[in-house]
Amino acid sequence: MPERVVTTLEVRWGECDPAGIVYHPSYIDWFSIARMHFLKENGIHYMSDFHDRGVTVVVTDVACHYRKALRAEDVAHVTARLVEMSRARLAFRYEVTNGSGDLCAWGETRHAFVDRDTLRPVNLGKFAPELWGRLADLPVTTADPTE
Repeated sequence: MPERVVTTLEVRWGECDPAGIVYHPSYIDWFSIARMHFLKENGIHYMSDFHDRGVTVVVTDVACHYRKALRAEDVAHVTARLVEMSRARLAFRYEVTNGSGDLCAWGETRHAFVDRDTLRPVNLGKFAPELWGRLADLPVTTADPTE
């Protein structure tokens, strides 16, 4: 199972401000794409493994730190890593680099598992034990992306 998964995107004009520079919320969308890609590369599919089992993964916290601008038509590599996991929560860290490998942004998202119908937090080990068993095998890393 890969500890880090890189998603490569070409910056689209719609992700930019009128000057052609990536608009800051676009990075949060890229984090979501990279997170889904990380899970899929590790054998977890959001719709069938979470949604269809009645589990919603909600964002409880998000942060992004910007270092270098990206522009329309640039290549962005978004690396995702799982850095914390419990039966109730997940946390991911992300690095966004350009085609030259320069760090352009980094950030983190935190998530909670909730019952899809009630939106109440759940202990995944009790609510969906088979899914928890698969998630417990995912690689968790703790290195700081800015190191």
